Amino acid sequence: MDTGNTLKDISTGKHVVIASPEIMYDLLPKQFHYIVYDYTNGTQPFDRKSAISMPEGIHLVPYRTISSESDLMLAFDCDFFFINNRMIRNRPLIGLSRHTLQISHMPKCILLNSAYLRKVKKNDKYISKS
Repeated sequence: MDTGNTLKDISTGKHVVIASPEIMYDLLPKQFHYIVYDYTNGTQPFDRKSAISMPEGIHLVPYRTISSESDLMLAFDCDFFFINNRMIRNRPLIGLSRHTLQISHMPKCILLNSAYLRKVKKNDKYISKS
């Protein structure tokens, strides 16, 4: 499996997992829901100046895709997450997609970073070798 996601935050050096807005509402405390809403709906500008006033643990990660120019992705520190029973620690980042990711017709999706997949691939019989 190759997700194609190789996003890395240049300021922290951490790899970024990308989640749909629906997932972020489930993961984040309610006091941060307004940030998810503002980011996904474009009601507030998110630029380098706004990064200064972000609450602790929230980052703006520069990125570029095949279909878009350079942009900034909102990313949140998380304590840890699991990929097929393997814990990823050290406060990994979960980035917020402005759009719903629909993989296998499921609106709540997380696009794993290929760096994390390489770490678990050797020990997991459910991830096919690419």
